[in-house]
Amino acid sequence: MKVLMIGPGRSDKGGIATVINQYYEANIDKKVDLKYITTMHDGGKGKKLITAFGALMEFLVLVNSYEIIHIHMSSRASFYRKKIFVEIAKKRNKKVIIHVHGSEFDVFYNRECNSKEQEKIRNTFAMADRVIVLSAEWKNFFETICEKKKIYILHNAVVIPEYEKRSLNNHNILFLGRLGKRKGIYDLLEAMPKVIGKIPDVHLYYGGDGEIEKTQECIKRLEIENNCTYLGWIDGNEKNKMLKKCSVFVLPSYHEGMPMAILEAMSYGAVVVSTYIGGIPQVIEDKKNGYLFNAGDINGLQECLLEALENNKKIEISLRSYQTVEENFNVEKNVDILCEWYKEIAYDS
Repeated sequence: MKVLMIGPGRSDKGGIATVINQYYEANIDKKVDLKYITTMHDGGKGKKLITAFGALMEFLVLVNSYEIIHIHMSSRASFYRKKIFVEIAKKRNKKVIIHVHGSEFDVFYNRECNSKEQEKIRNTFAMADRVIVLSAEWKNFFETICEKKKIYILHNAVVIPEYEKRSLNNHNILFLGRLGKRKGIYDLLEAMPKVIGKIPDVHLYYGGDGEIEKTQECIKRLEIENNCTYLGWIDGNEKNKMLKKCSVFVLPSYHEGMPMAILEAMSYGAVVVSTYIGGIPQVIEDKKNGYLFNAGDINGLQECLLEALENNKKIEISLRSYQTVEENFNVEKNVDILCEWYKEIAYDS
């Protein structure tokens, strides 16, 4: 198979880059003839425009040499950038996969687009030979804007580290993600004073980009500076180190597809606290392999954090957390599934 894959820079921040790097770690480039084109890099508008234009030129040169065009797409600007690649690929009679990652695509479509823009979105998805979504919930949504038979679910997945029995006696909490309302960082900070009141040595380590100053102002207002440490944006070995250091991982999101951060945390045996949003309930069963609460419910968040930190069954929950991703969210299995899909699409007349 000759596959031309389109997406953000592999060194960039964010979930899509993480997904793609996981595919490479699972040797997707050894199983198919794969070429990757970067359509966006983190940075200012000028840098983004130069990257997008360069990607388009490279795509025009290469597209005729590849059978399948696999396009990783989010909402808003990402959709409009990738729409051009879909249109060109179909004019060249190529097979096109649209792989949707945007956790707010429904908000983008239903609330931010007028009827003409919605029609453009539907027309773009109509050109795809296959549409990959991250959860059953997202499949239900995309069935309203494109043909049901085209839509396939492929959960995000991670490379599974070898299991290590770990100490969970610490009271360290880890949050990783874009700092802002969508990921629930402010709800988490509002929940912390009560948690600190019950467990004085609890410590929140939080990392990411976004609303850094606003987050720090909130911490000062709540007078919880001594119990919070900002890590900046971390990845690689530093991220793995923090996943081992903290017994609890928390992501109080309002919108998600299938968060890579949760899967990575579970692969290290962390006890995860998160919300009934997107594909998360397909990964976490409340009080079995983690804890779930309703997004925006700060009291529910507090209760989950306290139970996660103090439950004497932490070791059992941690083991089930690891087993869940090992059995169901292993990226090597995902790569095998993708390769099968590539064959099906290539030979489908």
